[in-house]
Amino acid sequence: MKESSFQVTTLISVVLEMPAEIFINVLQLFAVPLIVTSVMAGVTDLNNQMSKKTAFLATTYVCASTFIAVAIGLTLVLKAKPGEGQDISSTDKVDPPPLSIHLVLQDLLRNMIPENFLQAFYEQYKTKQDIIKIKRRDSDRGISQNDTDPDIELKGQYIPGANMIGLVIWSFIIGILLNTAGRKARVTVEAIHILNNAIKIIFSWILWYLPIGVMFLIAHQVLEIRDWTAIIKLTKLSGLILLGLVIHGLLVLPGIYFIILRRNPFVIFKKGSRALVTALIIASSSATLPVTFQCCEEKMKVNEKICRLILPIFTTINMNGTGLYEVIAAIFIAQINDIELDIGQLISIGLTVSIASFGTAGIPATGAVSTILVLSAVGLPAQDAYILLVVEWLLDHFSTMVNVLGDIFGVAVINHLCHNDLMAYESDSVRDIGEVEKNLSCLEPNKKLIPRPSHPASRSIS
Repeated sequence: MKESSFQVTTLISVVLEMPAEIFINVLQLFAVPLIVTSVMAGVTDLNNQMSKKTAFLATTYVCASTFIAVAIGLTLVLKAKPGEGQDISSTDKVDPPPLSIHLVLQDLLRNMIPENFLQAFYEQYKTKQDIIKIKRRDSDRGISQNDTDPDIELKGQYIPGANMIGLVIWSFIIGILLNTAGRKARVTVEAIHILNNAIKIIFSWILWYLPIGVMFLIAHQVLEIRDWTAIIKLTKLSGLILLGLVIHGLLVLPGIYFIILRRNPFVIFKKGSRALVTALIIASSSATLPVTFQCCEEKMKVNEKICRLILPIFTTINMNGTGLYEVIAAIFIAQINDIELDIGQLISIGLTVSIASFGTAGIPATGAVSTILVLSAVGLPAQDAYILLVVEWLLDHFSTMVNVLGDIFGVAVINHLCHNDLMAYESDSVRDIGEVEKNLSCLEPNKKLIPRPSHPASRSIS
């Protein structure tokens, strides 16, 4: 009876998965082109000086908010120690191998300069560490033995997934080059703006399917839950991560907004509620980008040029919630394996998580994969990351909502800081056009103002 009930549940889950998968695939299909065209259109809307200033402010905001989120996660997991006393590890107690934070940094730098711009739309570079045991021959006994110190083999490979950090950087550079070209690149700039507007229109059509896709997505995820016992064991970890997300989302981000703007930060929650709910449901900051655009431009009245330039950058590298989740998960894995971490290792884990979060794709179900990368980089047992898959689907939704919340607060802060420069730039643009038209008007012939030339010969004939 239980077996037949399980088969029916599995069949229903498979049937519900198709509409949900179609919904996610369609969103991701246009998410990457929207980010690329939005960055290019945003840069070409502004001059090079304004573009560089906004990019600098965006980078500063992302680095500061990410480091604060990671610090909150470190503090909570070291105080609460959710992994102590847990017996859910599948590996024996091991000593952590040497740290390899440099590999994560090297992968990030490699992805910043992709081999092929088109390849970056669907592949990114990752370095994989394989532990191999080298056999040595004992000349005295004539037998082979395993070396006591296993060797680590590094394998660089391209894995599926858009290289968002490379796409954003080179889209920004291409936009600056088009600005430098001036009037010669006018046709290209117009084509980019038209394509960006067309993709936004397509997304507005797709959003009509949003309630249906969300309904099937939630139903499928609920039916996919199998091991409720593991969820109970991981309740302490989940509660700790949710507490960190609440602290960062309700205290840190509004605090940054209030300190800089001196305004009520909780109005942002109301104006950006649609984007937050969408991010909570579909767990993809990239797929939520069109809704975030809509909330920032229509509800929050953020300048359209700032939105076009800043929001795609934030969607790619501003992963506050993901960073907080990963640092707690990594130290949780160390705790369930009874691995004592010194201050140097804790700092290395925090830096690795921060760097890895900058290149994390804004798509669903990437939390556990990113955690495996972090665990491998800092020398912790990556095999135990499968434990997180039980609750990852739930935590990923909340961490994505915090990611989008950080994007909304960030674009509001940068819009405030760049407001005066932006107004001066727009007024200068209008004045320049008027002056050009005024100067060119003198070149147009006017029969009433230009007298007919008088020739001496004509006077004598008359």
